[in-house]
Amino acid sequence: MSEIRDWLEGLRSLGMRPGLEVTSILLSRLGMPHMKFPCIHVAGSNGKGSLCVILSNSFTLSGISCGLFTSPHLCFVEERVRIDGVPISSDDFDKVLFKVKEAAEMEPVTLPSYYEATFLAAMVAFADAGIDRAVIETGLGGRLDATRLCLADCCVLTEIALEHTDVLGETLGEIAAEKAAIARPTGLFIARWNYDASVRKAIEDAVHRPTHACWWRYDRAMTVPFTKADESHRPVPDIEGFDGWSSFQQDAARLAEITLRYFSSPLTNVEPKEMVSSAVMHTVWPGRMQWLEYEGVPILLDAAHNPSGMEKVCEQLRVQMENDIHPTPGIIIIGSTPQNDIVEFLNPLIELIVEGEVEHIIVTEPQKGRRDAIPSAEIVLELQAQGVLSKIEQHPLPEDALTRALEIAKSDPSQPILAFGSLYLVGNLLEVMGLNDVESMTVLRPAPEKKYWT
Repeated sequence: MSEIRDWLEGLRSLGMRPGLEVTSILLSRLGMPHMKFPCIHVAGSNGKGSLCVILSNSFTLSGISCGLFTSPHLCFVEERVRIDGVPISSDDFDKVLFKVKEAAEMEPVTLPSYYEATFLAAMVAFADAGIDRAVIETGLGGRLDATRLCLADCCVLTEIALEHTDVLGETLGEIAAEKAAIARPTGLFIARWNYDASVRKAIEDAVHRPTHACWWRYDRAMTVPFTKADESHRPVPDIEGFDGWSSFQQDAARLAEITLRYFSSPLTNVEPKEMVSSAVMHTVWPGRMQWLEYEGVPILLDAAHNPSGMEKVCEQLRVQMENDIHPTPGIIIIGSTPQNDIVEFLNPLIELIVEGEVEHIIVTEPQKGRRDAIPSAEIVLELQAQGVLSKIEQHPLPEDALTRALEIAKSDPSQPILAFGSLYLVGNLLEVMGLNDVESMTVLRPAPEKKYWT
């Protein structure tokens, strides 16, 4: 490992550090690279990554050079910094990271966390590349997340769920307020509708601005201004063209179209619906309802990492089974980082196991995550306590879990493998399968030979 990568890895010891002061100081020392391009800033509990990649690809396909910052990464750190869908090269990442290191070591020495360093590197890389705009995903929360310093002319809030309660708050309202705090004094703000009035109030209070440019994304394709949130509204026809996508992906696509539609001035001469439709056709978001084939066995990977995410994934799989879109799951690989409520997290999966008559469950432990995985024995005990009758095996190392699942699947070709429960687990499995290269992590593919509107 190079010296600069050693320096980056050493920053992990600083842990998670909410706050804007360090990032603000270092951006100033770096020449304010984040002020050289406008951004769409996205926060939320679920679906924010999918929304970001669809928006980014919509811009690129419309002739607008776009940077994309997401976190965490699946296989390698350069995934966090993409330009027009492609992760920047290792050499380019090292060059911008070296600039960050130089800035950090100026007197007085001001060291960023690992996450802050990758965000700073992204800002420098985007400025150096001369992009037209960027799409930025928050890491944790919003109010104290380093990404809040980006120059945003639009902020979007996706679904809110209970997560990271030790940091963000113990109620949905508290979490919503933290995430909605990304709202800027000017520009567009769009939030996914929440049926809990206290959550809506927390979001509206957190925005703290005139509401004429603040919208609820309500009933799929319809939007409602904050000023009319308590009125009744008639649903409008749904957006078409997303057949086969998961509910999260469909939701993200609809929210992307609404976001582009409500920009105060047109970004291109292309209709937002056309922009998103084209992006959907060309978007591959690794590890999110991703079907692939490995050693002749169909495998589904999804980074369902909280109860809401697990519920949506299992719901989508049930729909696919009922409509014979995909075969009944035969083998499930499950592994997770700590959950606030392991029972709530596993319940949707247990229902899928029972309805799908899943015969084999392999419990593993995601590696290389920010937090240690839930011990596989703990998940096994909970599955057994819930009366799961499937054959359950423990293989703490993901590579061993995949090897065992493939062995079972090859004895019965009708049994696909479903693996979910953690973004880190997905990354572990992609690495084992050799899908941890730049091509596999490029989210815009295949790139069209010409712009779609000509």
